[in-house]
Amino acid sequence: MQLIRPDINIDFIGKRRIAGVLSTLAVLASVLLFVFVGPTWGIDFTGGTEVRVKFADETEIGDVRQALTELRLGSDAVQQYGPRSDNEFVIRVQDSTFGSADVEKAARDGLIARFGADWLVESSFDAQVGARMTVRYKGDAVALSEIEQAVAAVEGVQVRAGTDENTVYIELPGLTAKIEQAIGAELSGRSFEIRNVDSVGPKVGDELKTSGFIAMAATLILMLLYIGFRFEAAFAPGAILALFHDVTVTVGLFILLDALGWRHEFNLSMIGALLTIIGTSINDTIVTYDRIRENRQRYRRRDTATLVNVSINETLGRTLATNLTTGLALTAFLVLGGDVIETFALAMMIGLVVGTYSTIYIASPSILVMEDLRPYVERIFTPAASRAQVATSSGGGSASVTPSEGGAGGAGTLTASEQRRREREARRRGEGGDEG
Repeated sequence: MQLIRPDINIDFIGKRRIAGVLSTLAVLASVLLFVFVGPTWGIDFTGGTEVRVKFADETEIGDVRQALTELRLGSDAVQQYGPRSDNEFVIRVQDSTFGSADVEKAARDGLIARFGADWLVESSFDAQVGARMTVRYKGDAVALSEIEQAVAAVEGVQVRAGTDENTVYIELPGLTAKIEQAIGAELSGRSFEIRNVDSVGPKVGDELKTSGFIAMAATLILMLLYIGFRFEAAFAPGAILALFHDVTVTVGLFILLDALGWRHEFNLSMIGALLTIIGTSINDTIVTYDRIRENRQRYRRRDTATLVNVSINETLGRTLATNLTTGLALTAFLVLGGDVIETFALAMMIGLVVGTYSTIYIASPSILVMEDLRPYVERIFTPAASRAQVATSSGGGSASVTPSEGGAGGAGTLTASEQRRREREARRRGEGGDEG
């Protein structure tokens, strides 16, 4: 079975300027969306707490939101998790200290009331490792049981020994306890359980965000070096430009979908999807580049534009077959995978389409641009001494080569064969002058 006829000849290169304008507009629009609208950052990057609650009986999301009204979490803090029949919900709060300030004050007051204000040397609240209060005191060591009695009035706290002398950790109940209390009071007739609690501090979130963007930047740089090493310098810029286009447009489409109401958070799954898109897109580009290189060696007299267009058509069937089978697998993930993998699957689906487009209309036509720029680049990077040597090597002013005379298109840079031809012509002109 053939998806594409072997003799197909679509003029992709002929439409490269139109595609270039459309791609530029798409990238600019995506950058503007990222700067002025911005993605919905997940707690992986902003910090916060995510609590997953499952009800035994049928429960509507509106009932859960109503139960949590007094906590003032916001209407979008509660989201359906998985199919509606699972009766499972996710409650997200990006303030990692939410619900812990008053508990911290109550625990501190209890310690001062029992041991005195002078006993407490320092107390600090750390949201990076969950809601935890670190207490350092002076004097003799105090048993953990006595400290537990001092904070017994605060429901849900746990006291643990610290790593340093005269130091204890007090784990505060924070948001989870408040959610349990609010749901239990409002929906008292329904049985539920807390399935999972994830908490990320703001400092950790910033570090994850920075690491994610560094990973993508490093990947692009390594791809640039690999393409330049495997093929030649003219191939590398187009490949990296195509990858930048794929990542930028995918992120822009996600922000647009989010603005239109289809909520998707930008989290670690999204970073993983973008890195995977880079890998799949560069693989498609390398296959096309290989065919371009083979055809350049096989058909040396054809112009570069024709060779590139023929190569794209020859690899088109392979590209569509690979992306079609990958798309079918991703469709299953998107439809049946649920909310857990939906972000990854949707990003990959967009990346497949955008990556195929960029290979055909960005990476491959960029070779033509680099070929046109080659003489100017060589002129810039050729040392002045070498240019002077080329100009004078013909043995006199009559045979010297000026920029207006040299090379193809008047670029001023001669190949070795062209230089030898000029020297032979100069010698013949000199011999003719002597005879005269």
